[in-house]
Amino acid sequence: MLNNYTKKIRKADFERIFVTETLPSEVPLMVSNDGFYQNSKTNNSAGLISNFIFDRLVLGKKRKKHYTIAYSYKIKKSASSFRKLAFPHPIAQWEMKDFYEQFEKLICHFCSRSPATIRAPRKVAGTYFYKNPLENLKKYKQAAVEEMHLDALMRYSSSYFSYRGYDRLYKFFNSNTYLKLEKNFPHLKTFDVTKCFESMYTHSISWATKEKVFVKHNVMTGGTFGQKFDGLMQRANYNETNGILIGPEISRIFAEIIFQEIDCNSIDALKKKCGYENNLDYTIRRYVDDIFVFAKTEEVAEKVFEIYSDELGKFNLHTNKQKEANYTRPFFTQKSRVLRQINIIINEFTNKFLEQPNETETRLVPTQIFHPERLVKSFIDSIKTVCSVESLPYDEVSSYIISSISNRIKWMINFGDLKVEEDALVFFKDASLVLLEVIFFFYAVAPSVNASYKLCTSIILLSRFAERELFHFSSTIKQKIFELTVELLSGDIAALQSEVDGFIFLEAVNVLLAIRDLGDDYLLPAKIMTNLFHGKSSYYHLVSCLFYVRDKPEYEVIRKDIISRIDTVLTDLGDISIDTEKACLFLDVLACRFISKTQKAKWIRLFYKGAGEAAPPPNEIEAFCAEANDRYWFVNWDEVDLLSALEKKELRHGYN
Repeated sequence: MLNNYTKKIRKADFERIFVTETLPSEVPLMVSNDGFYQNSKTNNSAGLISNFIFDRLVLGKKRKKHYTIAYSYKIKKSASSFRKLAFPHPIAQWEMKDFYEQFEKLICHFCSRSPATIRAPRKVAGTYFYKNPLENLKKYKQAAVEEMHLDALMRYSSSYFSYRGYDRLYKFFNSNTYLKLEKNFPHLKTFDVTKCFESMYTHSISWATKEKVFVKHNVMTGGTFGQKFDGLMQRANYNETNGILIGPEISRIFAEIIFQEIDCNSIDALKKKCGYENNLDYTIRRYVDDIFVFAKTEEVAEKVFEIYSDELGKFNLHTNKQKEANYTRPFFTQKSRVLRQINIIINEFTNKFLEQPNETETRLVPTQIFHPERLVKSFIDSIKTVCSVESLPYDEVSSYIISSISNRIKWMINFGDLKVEEDALVFFKDASLVLLEVIFFFYAVAPSVNASYKLCTSIILLSRFAERELFHFSSTIKQKIFELTVELLSGDIAALQSEVDGFIFLEAVNVLLAIRDLGDDYLLPAKIMTNLFHGKSSYYHLVSCLFYVRDKPEYEVIRKDIISRIDTVLTDLGDISIDTEKACLFLDVLACRFISKTQKAKWIRLFYKGAGEAAPPPNEIEAFCAEANDRYWFVNWDEVDLLSALEKKELRHGYN
């Protein structure tokens, strides 16, 4: 049964941008802006110290320098390269909120000019539509969270703007639009921009928004839209003019406005210089900085590439020679061909032990598995054969396989009030074990952050499903998840740890956080925790480790070490209104129940000292500590349902 929800969004709720626009999506599972959003709504009812902290670290009152330094970190992009992401300071995020409030209509205007874009803001979202074919999975969410889940889902999951085009690039490739383009144009040339966001010159936003008549009638005093957007992006990034923050949606919108100008300039230049008509001789489609040129002839495609490259150069942007590719109909890449073969193999594999009762139901029912180990090995060998023949590494296909297996797990446990028949319990147990073996194998050989969300969802769903439905087999499933995780975190994936500055091993951290859901009977050995977090003192490492160990006595040494490292970071808070890492760590640890009031009182006094103010009296600090436990910021220490957090990640519109 399909369950669809449509909910109106309050457009005046500008603080919504904190949960849709300002953070990267690649963060540890329990990190979000949900608490920041709530605190921005309720700060007027907070105590004196909370108000003081909010004034200094969010509103930026009495700060001496009007810029901030984002918390920068790196994740794996491929086996040999990294992607740098940025978490903006709360002050910078508040300024972004103010910018949206003032310029939301102009953002939409400047994102509406190019016919080439595949995804761009169209208007401020007024309603949020949520289609859920797997409604029965909601019963696996924690009961305390579920009561408020639907409203939270609607508010947090929707983007601030509604978008035209496609929210995922693969949807474009699978669309009728793409088929029509292939029918009309025999040639396709693809390319992208080298280090796009790192190369973007902030002043170029003014060049891309030079429609002075429109701007003049839609801007308040104090500068043009382009100048204000330029200044905002600079202040959020240490006053840098070369490069913008990578990760937040607002940065993609900044880039989209510039690229729309490049699109339009290229189309005009092609007509003036070559006489080429858009949609007749060629057409361009662009998804952020990935450009697709469809053309009648190879010569036309090359000329379009030449002109577009020239227009990019005027904005200090350059094409990536290594990513250029040319195709002649049929447009079928090596990866597309392999994924098609792999999809057939996955279907053949799962059809051996999962059956769909009828075409109207979105669930799968397991059947008897006679040789589980042989079944798993046969499937993996089939995938190996395809990758070997096509000379395609696991990195190119593992995320697809993990996503496919994760979906099968959801379909298998997607039944409403039905109960598992006694004689079917073993079938569900065996199917769960087989699917776990497969999904962990392909994650271990080629982990990625996006795949970690699928794996973590599968871990939590199967654990809760087993607990609710499989009775005496529950411990078998949980023990299997635990053993596979220990093997994962102790094995080859551990070798992927990098000494590159700022690297965050999210692929391991997320799985670590997910198995916390198994309960206290399945706690990882302290040695694994020590190996993962030894010598790590960055914000994500500290809060992730503390979130896992909590107040468990077996981790007392680790917890003391983590708190000691936090104390070292927070010794000097004179620059906390600039330094995002310090600000976020400070706000989070004050709300942490696993840290003593004495320690928190010390940090509060240091904060007031750094602000040049006298420390508050002990009774006010005592009152603040009692209040702070219920006013979390970026980490919800004791009420977060990781399954809901993962669902919100899946529902967020991303650029993949």
